[in-house]
Amino acid sequence: MTRRGSLLRLAAEKRDRIHTLDLADGDPLANAPADPDLLFTLDELAALLRPLMGVAAPRDTDNRILEVRPKGHWFEFEVAKLLGFHYPPRAGFFPDIRHQLLEVKHHVGKSVTIDFGHHHPASEEVLEGRWNEKVRAKICDIRYLIALAPPPKFQVTVMVLATGAEINSIFGVSPTATIKYQLGISNRWREEHAGQILVSGRKFSSR
Repeated sequence: MTRRGSLLRLAAEKRDRIHTLDLADGDPLANAPADPDLLFTLDELAALLRPLMGVAAPRDTDNRILEVRPKGHWFEFEVAKLLGFHYPPRAGFFPDIRHQLLEVKHHVGKSVTIDFGHHHPASEEVLEGRWNEKVRAKICDIRYLIALAPPPKFQVTVMVLATGAEINSIFGVSPTATIKYQLGISNRWREEHAGQILVSGRKFSSR
């Protein structure tokens, strides 16, 4: 079996198991503690999330792009569905999809500034909470999906998948926060990587 075939098979097995479990329980599995046996690798995430490339941001009845929060919730659910989850993740959690240690960022602005809130992505602090008692994931272990959908079409042209530690190594995030930790991505970088999915800083290929 080819690498692509093996990668897709393993990812599909996890996705199908997640879907079965999510339907069997009344609580959204996306909010549940991470399960190491069902944790997708970054390459598996890239393979499953590839259909998001080219997807346009949702608009309201006046044809305006949705505000940041509802747009973010929409994209989180689009991601969750492709990973096998039936129910949407709860809004306001960090990371967004706890079951996959996955934080989701969707950006439509002409100038790209990614907000990390109060969590510096390279921090080695363990996230406190009952959901993390077994895995004991550190903030730097959290995986990030950053999707860029620039004007005028507001369609996803670039996706980045990386751990918090890798995000800091690839882009550099200021070690000090004003109100939030932030990352700026240049228009030149976005244009140079248009049409690509980047995994840990390299162009993704499932071949």
